[in-house]
Amino acid sequence: MLVGLDADQRAAVEVEEGPLLIVAGPGTGKTRTLTHRIAYRVARGTAPESCLAITFTRRAAEEMGERLAQLLPAAGGRVTVTTFHALGLDILRREHAELGLDRAFRVADEAAQRSVLAACLGISGSEVERRLKALSAARRRRDLGELAGELEAYRQALWARELVDFDDLLALPVALLESRPDLRRAYRRRFRFVSIDEYQDVDALQYRLVRLLVPADGDVSAIGDPDQSIYRFRGADVGFFLRFRRDFPAARVVELGRNYRSQQTILRAACQAIAPASLVPERRLEAVVEAGEPVVVHAAADARGEAEYVVRTIEELVGGTSYYAVDSGRVRHELAARETALSFADFAVLYRTRAQAAAFADALERAGLPYQARSHDPLLGRDEVRLLVQGMNARAEGAARRESVRRLLDDARRDCAGAVEAERLEAAVELLAPLAEAHGDDLDAFCHRLALGAEVDAWDPRAERVSLLTLHAAKGLEFPVVFLAGCDDGLLPLTWAGDDLDPAEERRLFFVGMTRARQRLYLTRARRRRWRGEARETRPSPFLAAIDKSLLHHRRAAPRRRPAARQLRLL
Repeated sequence: MLVGLDADQRAAVEVEEGPLLIVAGPGTGKTRTLTHRIAYRVARGTAPESCLAITFTRRAAEEMGERLAQLLPAAGGRVTVTTFHALGLDILRREHAELGLDRAFRVADEAAQRSVLAACLGISGSEVERRLKALSAARRRRDLGELAGELEAYRQALWARELVDFDDLLALPVALLESRPDLRRAYRRRFRFVSIDEYQDVDALQYRLVRLLVPADGDVSAIGDPDQSIYRFRGADVGFFLRFRRDFPAARVVELGRNYRSQQTILRAACQAIAPASLVPERRLEAVVEAGEPVVVHAAADARGEAEYVVRTIEELVGGTSYYAVDSGRVRHELAARETALSFADFAVLYRTRAQAAAFADALERAGLPYQARSHDPLLGRDEVRLLVQGMNARAEGAARRESVRRLLDDARRDCAGAVEAERLEAAVELLAPLAEAHGDDLDAFCHRLALGAEVDAWDPRAERVSLLTLHAAKGLEFPVVFLAGCDDGLLPLTWAGDDLDPAEERRLFFVGMTRARQRLYLTRARRRRWRGEARETRPSPFLAAIDKSLLHHRRAAPRRRPAARQLRLL
């Protein structure tokens, strides 16, 4: 269990029972350390059934489960690895009678939530969405105030339809465990060793659930990095990470300090950028990979020029991607001839807002370069998906809901033929098929998985495509070459939006973006940019000022050149 771990990782893994906080900077082997700690404890005698590991995403839970299965072939599958909301759903399924919930309750999708709230409050249009967001935010903060009456009416209307909503998956278990000390003791006996990933991102409800499951002297390991706390808009509060030692007075703290991802120049620049707002005193991050290329800073004339620079640089680094790229002068002949190991999958373009993506997508399409964008839209947000799921539920009525989920999907496809455009219907079936096959004959589990936020995410890290990602979507990923676009004052930090944004969190976003890069990092901006229809002159992001000039290489914008009016050579 200790083979291949560095000194810091080993120190974290070997801590005996009791509270442990692991401060894990970017690229320091966070998931590896946490999974090895769980495996080490099981190997030392902790019952795997008493181990609970909580993550924030299904993808992270699956990765952790796979690693545990490799480390503990006989026992890894008996460790409970889950997300916060899936854990809440499990508690509700077990304790539904204690809350007066029907055993057959389902999790309401967004359309059902809007419909129920509109009916019980007598509202419509944009007001429905506004009230839903307000109720959700208040529940995550555990501060309902004058919204308590609205919430009770909404919840009763849901329950009358045998529904609970997404926030109830945490709010109801928390309320139940707070009011029932006997149940609280039972769950503490069940889960004697609790591990929590990305602890810097917990909100008030998730934090309260952790405190109910783990006493002050309990056996808990939390891992994360407060300098990567970037989800305040979802209710995350980095203060819970910072108060861990107050909550668990006997806690040990171990810091992972060796970065295995970014070459030294990139890491030094990133650490300097975060330093003015760092929440880790005397942060130490040592690069295992020696210094390489300096961080390139490029200022283009406008957003289109910024995108063209990115595309031109990608073409150069992969050695020229087409005869057109060379013959039109987009890529220099000597660069096109250079041998390189980089492919399209090695490149990512990161940006602060989704609106920035269009310029890069257009430039990549014009150059004939393949790309993919990551989507976080819920599957149930699509009308054709909801229609298929409704058809599957209708088919399963009276059949004990134990038919093959894939067969129900195929039946629903035939039932829905003609009700929706054939191409859209087939695309929806293609999206749902892997999920249906994974759930065998458990339709309820399939529906709950969809309600828990299964996403329309065609993004594939193995695909030979350039990745276009928001900074939030890039969290947890890494690429050999990263373009961090929009390094303008107004976008980074995002002051143009006019929202109540935290300047320190904006700097943390910049830090997260920089530390996605392994070999090369480009910080790009536009001197003039359109924002919501208005042209604006821009200045460089103030975050650049914290970086030592010796680590940066300022590359001037080359003038746009029109290709000569001649026929391209075939050979």
